[in-house]
Amino acid sequence: MPRLLQALAVLAHRSVSEDSMVYGLLRVTIPYDALYAGAGQFTVEVLNPEDAVLGRTEQRVEVTARNGHLQSEVKLEKALAVDDLVWHRVRYRFEYDDAKKPAVEGTESISSILRRPVVHILGQQSYITGGQAAVRVIVTDTKDEAIAGRGSVQIELLDADDKPADGKPRVLFSGRLNHHGTTEAQFRFPAGVIGSYRLRYVADTPIGTTEFTQDVRLEDKVSILLTSEKPLYQPGQTIHVRALALDRSDHQAAAKRTLTFEVEDSRGNKVFKKATATDQFGVASAEFGLADEVNLGTYHLRALMGDADAPTNTAEIALNVERYVLPKFKVAVEFADADSRTGKKQKRGYQPGDHVTGTVRANYFFGKPVDNAALSMKASAMDVSMFEAASSNGKTDTEGSYHFDLTLPKYFAGRPLNHGAARVLIEATVKDSAGHSETRGQCNNR
Repeated sequence: MPRLLQALAVLAHRSVSEDSMVYGLLRVTIPYDALYAGAGQFTVEVLNPEDAVLGRTEQRVEVTARNGHLQSEVKLEKALAVDDLVWHRVRYRFEYDDAKKPAVEGTESISSILRRPVVHILGQQSYITGGQAAVRVIVTDTKDEAIAGRGSVQIELLDADDKPADGKPRVLFSGRLNHHGTTEAQFRFPAGVIGSYRLRYVADTPIGTTEFTQDVRLEDKVSILLTSEKPLYQPGQTIHVRALALDRSDHQAAAKRTLTFEVEDSRGNKVFKKATATDQFGVASAEFGLADEVNLGTYHLRALMGDADAPTNTAEIALNVERYVLPKFKVAVEFADADSRTGKKQKRGYQPGDHVTGTVRANYFFGKPVDNAALSMKASAMDVSMFEAASSNGKTDTEGSYHFDLTLPKYFAGRPLNHGAARVLIEATVKDSAGHSETRGQCNNR
């Protein structure tokens, strides 16, 4: 039985009216199946929801094959936007000159047959101002199928009100789509443009032109390397601090940028604040003198770029402020040789369940041994967290020595970055008769 299959429609003659795209021509393609050969009249009409005719075309058509397609272009009386046109319908009829052959006809909603390009974007939502960017642009039809023919895409930067950024048209990228309807768009954002913006993608294909906008945020990203000359300070000393700032978009020095140094003590009090600026090499420095009587513990040093109350980039390091006390005596941990007769080096590798033996020696700096001192040994290892693998207690002899023998557990969690070996820390704490304690540790592989 002769029949017309579902039609396909494509818009053409695009123009701009009151900031919206309108179209004045509809190209209709209607596949057919099992039509009789012969000539006839092919009529296509565009109807509005009230069945009024908005466009009509008639043409002579010669059908020579049983299967094929009929094509027609219908000019609309008034150009319409896509959102309005989808409410309309297409009515078509093919009538043979030979009245004995039955006519074929149909009516389709434009919303169901309209073939439009659709833009898909694979990309980020935030970028570095002045930095390199790349997005994957994919253009398909409404049925997610590839569009035959050559196409192109253009990417523009707009502000939040869909106007050109900084009042100037900024085309970031313009290029061709490949035969799959996709391209990798690489471009660079303008420097100094910070805040919320929109990317407008304009895709031009054989079945029409479409636009897509994406909200993005451009951020001022600077890497700050914050350093001090040492990690431990005593009350009364001066902390010297330096910051090196590099723009992450091009790795150049972030010169002439406002930067504020802050120091917070162990109780959360801000004890120092200085506003300065980076030099031409992106470097800024400051110094802060600690009082003789201060809160001891961990201090936090910060570098804040931009407004100190709402910085765009920050860096932080921790410093320790402690009273430094010289050690009263020296403690050394010596592991037993693998073979005392051959004089080989100390053994550093053990198996789970092995005995770790050795000697702890404690001597005052003037040479006298720390004799009869309380001593504790501890072996610590890492599993989910640090745990005590073995321990022992005793006293040093008259020569300030203590011979230890620790039995390791039969299981350790190895570390992949250490070729499956586990690290065990052997610590010895010696406390002399005056109550002074000193600790010494050595690591071994298991």
